[in-house]
Amino acid sequence: MDNITFEAMPQAISELIQKVDTLQSTVAALQKHCSKQQVEQMIGIDEACKILSRAKSTVYALTQAHKIPFYQPGKMLQFKRSELMAWMESARQDASSQTTESIAEQMRSTVRHKPKSNWGM
Repeated sequence: MDNITFEAMPQAISELIQKVDTLQSTVAALQKHCSKQQVEQMIGIDEACKILSRAKSTVYALTQAHKIPFYQPGKMLQFKRSELMAWMESARQDASSQTTESIAEQMRSTVRHKPKSNWGM
């Protein structure tokens, strides 16, 4: 930083005032931009059922098990559309990564009776 002489002091102060004014206008613009962001509206159980393509009883069961994001400010359940969509996206499974062996093992684990010896080969 340069040493400011007494004669250069008025010019340095005027430059500082201009910079402060520029910063103030930038902060004001950012505050307006941030305040424009809308708060997401809450949706009810019926719309959540449509989004998830599930029956109302299934959605109630998922909320009771705390498997989906929900809010319960009173007696009624409320949801945010973006959170439900994010939950659906996170629950997505990639079928191409499953191998034939893993699919056969899953099928074997769900069989109730003992399979024949050559089953699954």
